[in-house]
Amino acid sequence: MRLISSLSAITASIAVILLSVSAHAADIASETIPVATNKVKSSVTSNTLTLTESTKGNDQLSHNSQQVKIVQIKGAISRKLLAILRHTITQSESDPIPAGLIIFLDSKGGDGMAAIDIGRLLRKANAHVFVTGECSSACILVLAGGVVRGAPTFSVGIHQARVTLSSDTGVIKKEVDASEDPVAKALLQKFDQSAKIYFSEMEIPPDLFAAMQLHPTKGVYRLSSQEISAYGLNGIEESYLKQRTQLYAQRPGRWPKDEDELTRRTAKVSTECMPHDANPVEFTKCYRRVLQDIY
Repeated sequence: MRLISSLSAITASIAVILLSVSAHAADIASETIPVATNKVKSSVTSNTLTLTESTKGNDQLSHNSQQVKIVQIKGAISRKLLAILRHTITQSESDPIPAGLIIFLDSKGGDGMAAIDIGRLLRKANAHVFVTGECSSACILVLAGGVVRGAPTFSVGIHQARVTLSSDTGVIKKEVDASEDPVAKALLQKFDQSAKIYFSEMEIPPDLFAAMQLHPTKGVYRLSSQEISAYGLNGIEESYLKQRTQLYAQRPGRWPKDEDELTRRTAKVSTECMPHDANPVEFTKCYRRVLQDIY
């Protein structure tokens, strides 16, 4: 029996793309970010992982080039997805501009406890997490794990948690009425407590959990852009904000020089750059342009 907080798709997939970018490029408009040609593919039941690694020795890049890893997550949040991500994502030794790890989210939810574990994994890896389609129910726990988080208006949906019997891949077999099942009731109470603790760890305001409790499990309440920001789902983790502000302040050019400016520019990424979510190279370029406010 697993705690599931939304209706979920039968399958889920992730795609991992490694891009090489110059860590010291002065002008993004003239920068070339090649996508590598070496490919490694593997699959685990209904979850598919595609890994594209950059070739070394590209003459267009400086000797100190670093990689940006982009992970696209679509479909149900599940224990199987967690296992794949644990194998795929490690804490980066470097954090180039705009990020060492970027996550694209498009999920209606799934296993709530797995989502919490994924969120903690992403936080340790300094992931920048953006919603590219929909992020409802358990998906918001994954979104909360990003040190940088962004979501367009009405792309985030919330509701109360529920208990279901499901597979490791997130396939729901049966919904359990917690009011009539003591075990399910205990599981639901444990999850609610875990979610509140998790949100606190992620510096997410307690108002988000309170808002979740106001909406029945059979429906999804869509958050406005103001609510997304107020609940911390469009923002930057405090210590990471200070670290990145110091980094940009030391760089010449139009990079943000204080925390307020970095926060303001980063908040624009989810709207300015989402049209490029299908093209990781263009998204990465757009992210850098937004940070430099070149619009």
